[in-house]
Amino acid sequence: MILSKRSRVDSKILKRKGDNFEIGRDLGMFWGNYFSKLDKRIKLYRNYKKWLQDDEIDERRGKLLTNMVQHFPALFHELVGMNIGINESEIGFKASLFGLFTCWLAETDLSFEEYNGCSSVLLPIKNGFYLAHSDEYDEPYPLVVADVSLKTADNTFQFISISHPFQLLGSVAGMNRNFAFQGNSIGCSKVIFEKIQNTWHERIIPKTVFTRMMLEKSSIAEIKTLYQNYASTLPNHHYVVFSDMAYSIEVKPSAEIELIVQDPQGDQPHIHTNHFLKDPSYEWEYTDEGKESRERWNILNKKMAGVKSPEQIKRKFKKYLKEYIQDGEKLIDRTSGAFFFTIQQGKPLSCECELNYHGTPRFSISTN
Repeated sequence: MILSKRSRVDSKILKRKGDNFEIGRDLGMFWGNYFSKLDKRIKLYRNYKKWLQDDEIDERRGKLLTNMVQHFPALFHELVGMNIGINESEIGFKASLFGLFTCWLAETDLSFEEYNGCSSVLLPIKNGFYLAHSDEYDEPYPLVVADVSLKTADNTFQFISISHPFQLLGSVAGMNRNFAFQGNSIGCSKVIFEKIQNTWHERIIPKTVFTRMMLEKSSIAEIKTLYQNYASTLPNHHYVVFSDMAYSIEVKPSAEIELIVQDPQGDQPHIHTNHFLKDPSYEWEYTDEGKESRERWNILNKKMAGVKSPEQIKRKFKKYLKEYIQDGEKLIDRTSGAFFFTIQQGKPLSCECELNYHGTPRFSISTN
């Protein structure tokens, strides 16, 4: 089973078990009650109220829902359960099933200008790896860390999930007994973004479905098959980290899926921000000047020069978040959370979590 090493912030770790419907219902109830306690005038509450109440099914988003139901029917049960849980909570308004699905779409439903952020550093250490990751956007969002035991018809899956409000489990990062993973959004030009949206054919699946389903996988072969069988709505990157091997996976959503697997080797940090590392063009990133992700990557590389230990990575990574200025703001003021994973042979996977919404103290969670 999965055991949590809790600090005094127990409320920030959800411990849930059940089938897909029950897990979805519990998560919907949690977020509904969480939002019921927020000031109804703030942007966060007003935005989610607007999104959750939206019941106008447009053709393109409706196609994504149809695709998900066809290929991942168990997730539809999670969607229904989460919608019921929200409406059983004290949130104060009625959420529609399709409105909730638009929240599941996450960055898919934004414009090409709105999604980018997240920084990651992977360090080989003795008998394993250390992974630092930050979840960045235009402002901090609340996140929830969940310790989950999911019972399906054929199996029981146990995993740790970090996710955004009213989204699928694992939308930020996650880990199970075998590996840990995170995600970096990859920007793209307006032309590419619109082309992707216009090709939401039968194999196109919402981006967050992939990270949700990764929680139920046990090998890199299964993860590669998942990405090769379906196409993602957005370009993205993941570190997938086992104790004996780490993978950097870059995914371009196109008619011919490109899956790049790199094996970080040696004792040097491997770093990712929000562009494809070996793509010399600026087509697969979005910034006002076409440089921001590369500049951030260069600065993070300089920060990590010569690091040899997890303690150095954590200290310098947090310093980077506090010192880097993006659009006139410190990066830390746009960061929802920082996460530090340790994956070593013969030991439980562990993650130190520092959630940044309303100054939540740090706490740790581990598998066993």
